[in-house]
Amino acid sequence: MSIEIRRDNVLLYGDEPSPFVIKKAEEMRMEIAAVPHRHSYYTVLWSFNEAGQHLVDTHTFPFRPQTIWFIAPGEVHCIEPPQPQGVMFLFIPELFPSRAIDEGFLAKLSLFRSHGHPIALPDDNAAALMKHTVAMTDAFFSTDDFRMERIEAHLKLFLLECNELLVMQRRKPVRHDTFQHPAVAAFKKMVSERLHEWHKVDDYAGALCLSPHYLSELFGQVVGQSPKEYISAQITSEAKRLALFSNLSVKEIGFRLGFDDPARFSRFFKQQTGLSFQAFRQSIV
Repeated sequence: MSIEIRRDNVLLYGDEPSPFVIKKAEEMRMEIAAVPHRHSYYTVLWSFNEAGQHLVDTHTFPFRPQTIWFIAPGEVHCIEPPQPQGVMFLFIPELFPSRAIDEGFLAKLSLFRSHGHPIALPDDNAAALMKHTVAMTDAFFSTDDFRMERIEAHLKLFLLECNELLVMQRRKPVRHDTFQHPAVAAFKKMVSERLHEWHKVDDYAGALCLSPHYLSELFGQVVGQSPKEYISAQITSEAKRLALFSNLSVKEIGFRLGFDDPARFSRFFKQQTGLSFQAFRQSIV
């Protein structure tokens, strides 16, 4: 099994690029959706019925009525039949005209850091979110000059309400003062882009024109972990994806993730997970 990498970073409505696309889940081509793949845009999938299973990274979830998934760029997912009914939002934040939804805003949300875990909607929340969905649908198919501004406004409210619900379901207090420092956001973005090449904090600090000490202090204050821990966690997540969704050997996966020595990659993986790579792979078969 191999991961299909869809890094087109282009959404189309008709033949024109669009920052946002809304469509029915029934419109998915299952011969494509059933193959493990990743996108370079954000995906929100709201299922209305019981159907097959949704695999996100190393987690598997059954489709249930009134359930929403939030898939971040780079996460591997696929859908096992039968096909769900529902609605999908696909969006590229940097292409919205008002820039009310940007990477800084999205980084504050817990939604796209849930590692595939969906949220279940109570009836009242589902009704409120459906109003935003209908408004986005109406705007998407309209010829209004401000259609994307309307979509962006309703999408932001949709995401905020979902985030409040997710935090409530986890029984954690909502922090309204969360601040995503630009340097922290830039570091996270660079890690996602350079993960297969750079493993040292010094490399990222230099590219960001920051001292390693300042980056470590700042990242620790804002995120609560060190940059090195964050880099290691991202490498481990990608290794798990490749273990689950590919037939690559441990040597090939290590090389793909920037480890020239397979033994060094094996030691790194065991330090991070407590399992050898082979033991982990066998545990998910």
